[in-house]
Amino acid sequence: MTDRPRLALVGCGRQMRQNLLPFLQRVRGHQIVACVDPDLSLAKELQEEAGAAVCVDSIDALDLDTVDAAVIAVPPEPSYRLTRRLVEGGVNCFVEKPAGPSTPALRDLHHVVDRGGRHVQVGFNFRYAETLRRLHELSLDARATSCSVTIDFYSRHPSAPQWGVDTTLEAWIRHNGVHALDLARWFTPSPATQVDAHVIPGEGDRFQVNVFIRHRDGSLSTLRMGNHVKRFLVGVMVQGMDGSRYSAPSLERVTLDLADGLPLGQELHGTKNLDHGWGRSGFGPELEAFVASCRDGAPRPEDTPSVADALAASVLADRVMEEIGRAGGDGPGQLTDAVHASA
Repeated sequence: MTDRPRLALVGCGRQMRQNLLPFLQRVRGHQIVACVDPDLSLAKELQEEAGAAVCVDSIDALDLDTVDAAVIAVPPEPSYRLTRRLVEGGVNCFVEKPAGPSTPALRDLHHVVDRGGRHVQVGFNFRYAETLRRLHELSLDARATSCSVTIDFYSRHPSAPQWGVDTTLEAWIRHNGVHALDLARWFTPSPATQVDAHVIPGEGDRFQVNVFIRHRDGSLSTLRMGNHVKRFLVGVMVQGMDGSRYSAPSLERVTLDLADGLPLGQELHGTKNLDHGWGRSGFGPELEAFVASCRDGAPRPEDTPSVADALAASVLADRVMEEIGRAGGDGPGQLTDAVHASA
């Protein structure tokens, strides 16, 4: 490996073309050497756009000795298999969430990554959104003891069953709502021990999902999610036992709403979307972090979302679906093993 890691782009569809490549092209210090897609016409189109030397229809047709790292954006089942194969071939990977089709698959991938010694980063891009990172920093003291975290997460996509999942609801939770589950672990530094979940059905395949997560130290994460919107809407609020309440009602600003019980409403951070989404969406900073981690002598980062994080979020998604299946049932479900908080 060199100071300019050689990247392969695996999966040349909409996510790669619209979200990953445009930001990757703004990251310095790497070279894109290959484009891979079963649809060779898509690989060729992306090859021209990215300036790669090679385009192939599978990683089996790729000389892995010419690649240091891969950026993978394909559906969960091939994502799991491709990441596994690349890690075993000595290639570092950035893989779009959820990184696998199921908890058992992610558990297997986690073991493979541990054995292989490669760096695998999972694309939970909202952790890198400038406003949420600032909220995370500002609320550090409030989150050091029991706290209350409320996460609003709304997106229209997916609006139909996808990727081998039978219902729109489950497809949405496992492949988009999983962002909110990951944020709950990131903002609350105590293991999750209980999950309660309820669905409010809307017209057609539209819904509101309310999830309550109890943590070992008494903290409570409340997730308000749904697909009855036309675009992403994300907000996070943190309230501490010290009388403080920090709020990021959108991806543009952070306010201090309460301090010692007194309302303040002071703006602590503000951003305008003048950078074509670099800091707002988080895609740019997360890809920059991945490229930096792949350079010669770079330390293995401990705070980036990993397969272990994807696995923990999948366990929570399993419990959410079980609770929904009980249709209210007899109260919150205990987790067999507490789900650890994020690093």
